[in-house]
Amino acid sequence: MKKPLMVILLSLAAWAMGDLEEKLGQLQAPTQEFVRIPAKYVTDRLERVVRQTGDPELGAFLVEMRMDASSAMRITINMEGMNVHQALTAVATATASTLVYENGRAIFMDPDSAMLLQPEKAAAVPQQKAPQIENVSFSDIDRSIVFVETGEAAGSAFVASVDGKIYIISNQHNFLGATKLALRAMHGGLLEFDSFEFCKTRDLVRFGLKAGQAKGLTVLQLAPDAPGIGDKIVVYGNSAGGNVATELKGEVLGVGPADIEVNAAIVPGNSGSPILDTKGRVLGVATYVTYALKFQGDKESKNIFKGTRFGKARRYGVRIPSDDWVAADLRAYLEQTYRLTDTKNYLEILNTLVMYWNGDDDYEESAKRIMSDYTSSNNRSKPPYTFQSPKTEAEATMLVKAFKRNYEEFVAKVNDMDVSSRDLEDMSQNFGRRSTTKAEMLDGYIRSSLLNRAKRIQTDLEESRWASRFLEEAAEPLSELVGELIRALEENENPYSRIRELR
Repeated sequence: MKKPLMVILLSLAAWAMGDLEEKLGQLQAPTQEFVRIPAKYVTDRLERVVRQTGDPELGAFLVEMRMDASSAMRITINMEGMNVHQALTAVATATASTLVYENGRAIFMDPDSAMLLQPEKAAAVPQQKAPQIENVSFSDIDRSIVFVETGEAAGSAFVASVDGKIYIISNQHNFLGATKLALRAMHGGLLEFDSFEFCKTRDLVRFGLKAGQAKGLTVLQLAPDAPGIGDKIVVYGNSAGGNVATELKGEVLGVGPADIEVNAAIVPGNSGSPILDTKGRVLGVATYVTYALKFQGDKESKNIFKGTRFGKARRYGVRIPSDDWVAADLRAYLEQTYRLTDTKNYLEILNTLVMYWNGDDDYEESAKRIMSDYTSSNNRSKPPYTFQSPKTEAEATMLVKAFKRNYEEFVAKVNDMDVSSRDLEDMSQNFGRRSTTKAEMLDGYIRSSLLNRAKRIQTDLEESRWASRFLEEAAEPLSELVGELIRALEENENPYSRIRELR
């Protein structure tokens, strides 16, 4: 009986796999033999091989042992000539388990447990009947609203059914640098989820609601048709992070393949709010605002846009796609957001110091505060920037301390100079042709030190492979800023205007 059973289970595993099987079949397994090695060690090796490929879709791949006896199990297996899919199948045979692929994971299960995962039952989720609404009001949908708390900001989310499964849907940017995660229902406590997915092409995430969590909630439905220009809409969410739900009415101003433009007065905190039609169906997710256009003195362009809505702030929502969703490990995804926020904070410190060194008085106050806060021996002094990575935090502290030390040495060298105004003018004119003072040489050292740090960040950003288009777009301003810093440092500005000021 066991052999037919294994055939059925292997068929089930193949059914659940899809595109993941093809990718795993293209990866080479570790070319070695494991002799009486703990099964968990072997599966961990395979997991690392997959996650280290650099493929964003495989970056959150997990191997999970759901077998009671797995902790004490030792196996012998030779993976030479195998790809990762074949190696995982061989591990299943060696452990007398069943291999099931589910939401980007390879799961080893006891055969009896795996038989419960019949395809038609696995996808089935208890669905709530969509409310019949003619003119939606807050009381119709209040139990679908979710408040997002991340330790960094407050946003919005909502409960909706997509392809028969119930999700909490929100924006990716709500979770940038999240130090905690709380999804709180309007009239209840914290909601629990059992899966996490991000959209590769749009600023969206969704959390699979745990079984039983939908009780007492209103589950919204997606609108079956695209919205039309002029359609009435309403947005419910956590406006300005005030932890109260607000109602913002308006209409659709524009429709695109991925976005819709609305005139409902969405503000920060509304990110992740549902944009609903009059029947309470989801048209999109409130996501971003673009501000008034700047014409830089071009009066003709300014006059063209003057008095139109295109010269004012414009508000957009993102339409929810049926594809482009990637199942991922939430922690692995957040690690990428930490890299972004840490790099942003580091660059802001570097930019402040560079602009201050170049003599921009607008940065003097903030530069002095950074130097004071990051070099103070007072434990109660809280630096203006925080970092998730201890390594990046240590590098930022070293950067500030070195700059402060060099700056103070530069000031001391200038104060020791005994030169007339005419001599200063002569040195200014000869700048770059010869090193005439210790202050000039110190200026060159400081610039080269800052330049090396900026170039290292530029290289890191260029080599980064972000999991989604949203993360790529979030990294673009950082690449632009570091490019501007490099240009500013390579210009090798004359230090003598600073010397005159200091004297």
